Amino acid sequence: MKITVIHGQSHKGMTYTMTKEVLKNLITETDEVIEFFLPKDGPDFCVGCNSCFLKGEEHCPGAEKVQPIIKSMEASDIIILDTPNYVMEMSGGMKSLMDHLAYRWITHRPSGKMFTKVGVTICSSAGAPCGHTTRSMVKQLKWMGMPKVYQFPFICNALNANNLSQKKREEMERQAKKIAEKTKKRAAHPKTSLRGKLFFNIFRKMQMAPDASWNPTDRDWWVSRGWTKDVRPWKK
Repeated sequence: MKITVIHGQSHKGMTYTMTKEVLKNLITETDEVIEFFLPKDGPDFCVGCNSCFLKGEEHCPGAEKVQPIIKSMEASDIIILDTPNYVMEMSGGMKSLMDHLAYRWITHRPSGKMFTKVGVTICSSAGAPCGHTTRSMVKQLKWMGMPKVYQFPFICNALNANNLSQKKREEMERQAKKIAEKTKKRAAHPKTSLRGKLFFNIFRKMQMAPDASWNPTDRDWWVSRGWTKDVRPWKK
């Protein structure tokens, strides 16, 4: 099993500790984990040039940083996104990366491999609710076609992992183990969601329409894979 982890921060604090606890309960010696630390491993801010949409992702000014990440995601069975809760949202580095992955949304050129993957979104907060942040990252992955994404928001009541109370640490460890067990079980039996199939068919019809000619890069992607005919990415 291969797992891609994208850390929304470079420091190894509470959120990093939560992710490591999930991985401890998730992986075996034979599993491969690839990690990216933002903003160091990520692209600069999206400049809105539309090159990824109109010309292809290789024309993005940040392609050198974006492509290793998206290729790792597409080769993985499980994708984990984590970020601290910054002003009730994901970190700037994580948001910047998600902006660069918009071309992989179902509306444009989705990867067929994404329709059977499992995701986990992780967020820590010193005191404020952080479920909105995990849901925000879930939204990004589901628009790429992912059928199931588990959430792990956690209010730690501490500024960092070193200040975590024993009670909170045990609570975090219990939740991490539960998330890992669910994720492992789902990854062992991958399947496409009804939502994913519905959205695929909606945008399939849009790519078949005469108006789709405004962006031949997107349209040709769907046609070349046979998706405008009988081929479906979740069927072998």
